[in-house]
Amino acid sequence: MGLIKKSRVILILAVFMLAGMSCGEPEKEKPVEFLLKSSRISVSESDFLDELDLKKAAYPYTLDKNPAEYNEIVIQLVNMLSEEILLLSAAADLGVTVADAEVEAAEAEFKEDYPENTFEAMLLENAISYPLWKKRLKKNLIMDRLIDQEIRHKIEITSDELVEFYSKYVEETRAPKNSNKESPKKMDETELVSVLRLQKTEKVYGEWIKSLELKYPIEINKERLKSVLIDIEENEGNKNEKND
Repeated sequence: MGLIKKSRVILILAVFMLAGMSCGEPEKEKPVEFLLKSSRISVSESDFLDELDLKKAAYPYTLDKNPAEYNEIVIQLVNMLSEEILLLSAAADLGVTVADAEVEAAEAEFKEDYPENTFEAMLLENAISYPLWKKRLKKNLIMDRLIDQEIRHKIEITSDELVEFYSKYVEETRAPKNSNKESPKKMDETELVSVLRLQKTEKVYGEWIKSLELKYPIEINKERLKSVLIDIEENEGNKNEKND
């Protein structure tokens, strides 16, 4: 074989080897598009759309045909998930977690209200996947534990506050004279403390969330959010074109 032919063979082999190498390389995964994020926690666009599907499933009619209401639901979801990011960011920093056994116990307790296979039927009816439901359950348990640790357990309740609270409760729920309305149910001290602690927690919660907003600023991917929202003007224009 001549030198020129040998060179051609080597060149052809080299081309095939390079082609084989390039085909064997795995394709680079596309970067995940976030829609909301803090320095600690992020919500991807696909996660956001999953949550949006949960919201839409609760409505007896198609929200896509009601752009203004649909957009309102989207903004409500942005606000809700932004608050969740704040809580989960704080939980991550403070090491607040829940064990798998605790999640299983909470799930079993929840299912007690759904005898036999009605729990699975409920998920199916509302188009909720079981993994998504369980993921949300764990998030809720973590957030509730954080609020317990950082607010509820730090609230002090004095005996004077209990007496004042119970007096107001009796006064506000007292049935008018000559009324068939039943007298208010008497609460024991444990119930009184629980209700009063809840009220005081709600008063403190707003300021606490504001402090978390300063510590964990939320970044919103406005371009991706625009793609989720319905352009009402464009939607109306399309309707008019169809009617013409």
